[in-house]
Amino acid sequence: MFSYLLLTFMLLPTNFSGNCRQIEDHDRRGFDNIKPILLDIDGDGKPDDITPRVYSVTTIGKRHGKNRRTYVSHWITFDLRTTEGRRLRSFFRYQYGTEIADYWVYALIPCDVNKDGRMDLIFYSGDDTSAETIVLINKGNRFKVLPGKSEHSPLSQISKNTQQ
Repeated sequence: MFSYLLLTFMLLPTNFSGNCRQIEDHDRRGFDNIKPILLDIDGDGKPDDITPRVYSVTTIGKRHGKNRRTYVSHWITFDLRTTEGRRLRSFFRYQYGTEIADYWVYALIPCDVNKDGRMDLIFYSGDDTSAETIVLINKGNRFKVLPGKSEHSPLSQISKNTQQ
């Protein structure tokens, strides 16, 4: 199963070909922009409402001597409400950062990746040094997350090499 998913994702080009378009600047929004995204997900010709929510989770790490370290992770999740009244809460969750660093922007665009007639979604998150793209396959009553593709700019590679 893993090799099938890996092969599928490797053969999937960055622009997701076919009727999929590139993610453009006007698609990208900051994580503080939680206005609903209107896309026709169920194919009825009417825009459905995808509502992003951001939140933080604080956890206490392993004990080192007498001190415990607190870790904060930043998350975004999406809720779907169709014009027919169907609701799908938290159909996708993504950790976009920690107390140390966050990705700056995200995008969610429609695309029928597997050409089954259902509108799939492409999730993008990135900053000036790296990005991650994740495919969400629409299974009708849920979304299946395919492994993400990370891209690093030469600047991030240089900073990694200088830290070694």
